[in-house]
Amino acid sequence: MKQFILITTLIFLGSFYFKAFGQVNQFPYLESFENETFTEGTNVYFITNWFGNFVDGIRIFNENVNVKSGTHALGLWPIVEEGEDEEEVEVFAQVDLDLTGLENVVSSFWVATVATGAMKHVKLYMMMSIDGGLTFGPRFIMGTDHRGFGNMNTPYKEFIFALHPDAFDNPNVVLRFLAKAGAKSGYPAKILIDDVSFYAAPEDIFPPLAVDPSIANVNQIDIQFSEPVGESALNPANYTFLNASPLVGYIELIKSDLIRLNLSVPIQIGKYYDLLLSNISDLVGNTMLTTTFTIIHNPLTEGLVISEIMYDEPPIGQNDNLEFIEIYNVTDEPIELGGLMIKGGITSGKLPEYTLQSDSYWVTAKNALAVSGFFGVYAYQWHGANLSNDEPETIFIVNTNHHSGVKIDSLTYRTGAPWPEGAAGLGYSMELIDPLADNSDPSNWKNSSNFFGIYNGYDIYATPGAPNSTLGNDDYLFKKAIRLYPNPVSDHLTIDSDIQLKKVEIYSMFGKKVKDINSGFRSISIHTLSQGMYIVKIYFGNSFMYKKIIKD
Repeated sequence: MKQFILITTLIFLGSFYFKAFGQVNQFPYLESFENETFTEGTNVYFITNWFGNFVDGIRIFNENVNVKSGTHALGLWPIVEEGEDEEEVEVFAQVDLDLTGLENVVSSFWVATVATGAMKHVKLYMMMSIDGGLTFGPRFIMGTDHRGFGNMNTPYKEFIFALHPDAFDNPNVVLRFLAKAGAKSGYPAKILIDDVSFYAAPEDIFPPLAVDPSIANVNQIDIQFSEPVGESALNPANYTFLNASPLVGYIELIKSDLIRLNLSVPIQIGKYYDLLLSNISDLVGNTMLTTTFTIIHNPLTEGLVISEIMYDEPPIGQNDNLEFIEIYNVTDEPIELGGLMIKGGITSGKLPEYTLQSDSYWVTAKNALAVSGFFGVYAYQWHGANLSNDEPETIFIVNTNHHSGVKIDSLTYRTGAPWPEGAAGLGYSMELIDPLADNSDPSNWKNSSNFFGIYNGYDIYATPGAPNSTLGNDDYLFKKAIRLYPNPVSDHLTIDSDIQLKKVEIYSMFGKKVKDINSGFRSISIHTLSQGMYIVKIYFGNSFMYKKIIKD
């Protein structure tokens, strides 16, 4: 089955290269990657008229086993090489075209994928430049669904790609094939491309394609199409939010291929929506396939703090099933986490819908099952690799406009001094001593002083999802004088203490404070709490301690 993918107008990318081999100017044109050995290097022409950014035999390579025809094909594999700091990499190959005198230009090519045994899918985008590669237009995704290609072995499949009218009769066109890894952990699938051809179709028979919508604010959504669209694009009935309340009021035509939805009922920050586009045609009546986009808007710029990190539980440099990152809402208002991303040392993907209350904590982990099982707190599993155990590691939080450069919070830690040394494989998380302190300063971090339990024979000190132990005095000589029972508990919790208690706080597994008790510690009513695990923080003297309870 053919896929109809079309290309586009301009957005600044900012890279330009020297055209060492000229351009394709004889059409029809066919490239099967048979006749030339790939020249390896970074940002090089690897064969005549074809340019690539990482031609190293791994990320851009000449496939000689799984081919459509002949004995070779082009391979793209967007992986980070060992020793590189990037959390993800974009790999591209592009061809230079002189389309002088041509209209209705179309590219046909065949794509297959090779599984790597992981869940990580791969995205293949098409991009076009009409100024020789100075700037490129938006990305049009190709594949079997809106995520691109799954991580599986698939046979070669033909794709048809009609170029934007701006490319017609243009001597400086560049068509880019860009591969990028999707979410989930592990290596993405490999992409194989073969039998790439370009020709001038006798007429326009290809429907328009829409790019992922761009959300300006809760009331306005911009949608870019691959070519000029007709009156059907201005009909609000052709845009439907599935199972949701937002409504399209009226539509503006910003450019011939760009429209703006003005909503009469706005979207909510941090909430996911499925937006369905249907019955939209180009100027000659070609109607696009019904398409659904999942969208989310979260413009948060401040209020979250990275407050605790466990990057290497013992034994040193092994397993690290308990790796986690904790974030804290330092504001007086709830914060929506949906759509935010934690990047750098990890790749969280877009966070799920979740309202983080004021003065509350949220945990993400490499192995959410292990962290939740041991600590008894909810943990969201990130998709990327482990945190570094030996090299400097940067962690930062960005909003849904992650290309804006805005970082809600950011820090770079190093293993060992001046950062807390106990965090380097000795069983301690490192905790921020004050949520209002500069968390990029290692002097504001300490080893956790809260003994939580024994994991695989090693003592573990940490407080994920609860206030940090370093916020108080770490003198725990009185711990044995405080007893909680019954545990599990149904209605009333008793705290039997040989010393005077000041205050008791109870936190849910989500890090939200659910009870604040200042007296009557021998009989604390908890019958209104839901079943599950809770953390009890007990204040005494100039210190405090944590206990874990289970509510039946």
